[in-house]
Amino acid sequence: MTMNFSRTTNKLKHAAFYIPFTIYFVVFAIAAFIGFKMLGNNEINADSSFTDIFQLLLKVALAFTIAIISVAFIPVLISFLYFMYKKRKTGIRFGISTDVKESRLNEKQTVRLAISPVLKPFFGFIRLRLLYDQKHYSKKFSLLENSKRKFFSTSIEGTYHWTLPQIKEYHVEKAVLYFEDVFQFFSIAVNLPASSHFFTQPTTKGIKDLNVLPRKTEETNTRIEQLRKVEGEYLNYKNFENNDDVRRIVWKIYAKNKELVVRIPEIMDPYASHVYLYASFFSHFDIEGNGAVEVPFLNYFKVITWSVYQNLVKRGFEVRYVPDQEVAKNNTADEQQSVKYSISTSKWHNVKDLKTYVKTNDASIVLISSLSDADEVQDLMENAGGDITFIFIKLTDSFKNQNVIDWVQWLFIENQKDDVDVYKRGWALSPLRVRIKENERKLAEILQKYQGAETAIIGTK
Repeated sequence: MTMNFSRTTNKLKHAAFYIPFTIYFVVFAIAAFIGFKMLGNNEINADSSFTDIFQLLLKVALAFTIAIISVAFIPVLISFLYFMYKKRKTGIRFGISTDVKESRLNEKQTVRLAISPVLKPFFGFIRLRLLYDQKHYSKKFSLLENSKRKFFSTSIEGTYHWTLPQIKEYHVEKAVLYFEDVFQFFSIAVNLPASSHFFTQPTTKGIKDLNVLPRKTEETNTRIEQLRKVEGEYLNYKNFENNDDVRRIVWKIYAKNKELVVRIPEIMDPYASHVYLYASFFSHFDIEGNGAVEVPFLNYFKVITWSVYQNLVKRGFEVRYVPDQEVAKNNTADEQQSVKYSISTSKWHNVKDLKTYVKTNDASIVLISSLSDADEVQDLMENAGGDITFIFIKLTDSFKNQNVIDWVQWLFIENQKDDVDVYKRGWALSPLRVRIKENERKLAEILQKYQGAETAIIGTK
């Protein structure tokens, strides 16, 4: 019942986008009607010389009102008819593109749009609204146009700084184009089909260098500046040869088996630089419908994951990021951009747990979150020994503590609507909050027990 009501409300809201006049026109029309009624019913002495003058003034005011409405409506109608004619005759070119750049949390995404041919109403406006992800509409906006634009032009090009709540891939399916007059009395809407997608990208957060060693070498065509040790001398032996150093003979083996063997020394391999990075988006909890977990917590995990990746790359490692879910391929030859796309489009899931996901023979570093299963993390750390570095991303620290002052301001002061504040208040009242906080405490204890490094917990204050 609630879902049907919500759908009906959304349909009515979207239908209201296509009403050809605005609230300003409604207010103007009501005020003009009341004014003329009051003045027309005003009793004036019929013998007074002011009667004819007053009636003439009313007619002038009515003519002026009609002129204002005509000045507002006619240019909009002309632009609309021109657009519809061109749309049917030659078609409309409508392009959307975005900047490929890192975007901080809550930072606006720059979207470039180009439309032609289109004729802007005289002294009027062209505004747009974008339909994305099948059911969401952006706010109505005007393009920030190029300052060098000609006075008379049949094309519009400009940018829109779009505030988007999530680090993810967005699909734009349609644009609604509005022709509006100088007084903003009329707003005639036209649909424009669109097929565009882009993804908002995580920023790089400054973190300390992590104590990570490569565990696998795939190829020997890329050297690194800092040599990495592989396979220590106490792990492997070989038969003694004439050119071997006699000081490396293992006399205990000779005494037992009468065989001369020598230890293989540590190899300072300039190619042993591959670091396998695992980041688990697995959730041990039922988080469906929890806005705080689905948006700001997920954003924060992606930011830290990308920051860890960048930290390793800048230190000279050949990093292999291993995703834990299938994502659409990003057609780019840039490996870092491909990794960024994979991280940005990942979601919380309950399909592939840590045991299934992490390959302990290859993994150098594993990122876990507050949603990870503490028992699975403990088992994995026991089996992996000290070969794998585990990083615990404490999601709840992505929020500042909700204190009494915040609640007082929310109750008695009407602040500007802020999505982050809405998520914070929802999280403070969520029944899942206590369970996740308890899970964070367990995970922190496990990491302290097996790794003992405070740097292994990102998000602590």
